[in-house]
Amino acid sequence: MINLDKAIYTEGDYVKIKLDYETLAPKQAMHLVVYDPSEKEAFSEDQYLNSQKGSYSNVLRFDTKHWKTPGRYKVAAWDQEGTRKEVFFQFKTKG
Repeated sequence: MINLDKAIYTEGDYVKIKLDYETLAPKQAMHLVVYDPSEKEAFSEDQYLNSQKGSYSNVLRFDTKHWKTPGRYKVAAWDQEGTRKEVFFQFKTKG
């Protein structure tokens, strides 16, 4: 499950992404990628889960001050087994 704190962000905002998931194995990796409107990678990060069995939650923050392309962005996250989730948000430049 991926949740965003807002549906629309403006240049310079911090995007907060909350990842909620269950892990069956310790030290499992979760891959997170944000794609701009042209499907170009704008941000990526690997999260390593140290949790044993059970649910795990983490909030990632990244800023958009270097982004220049307004439009619809896609956030995708997937684990080592290939389970993939996606959410979308709008990005607006200042001015």
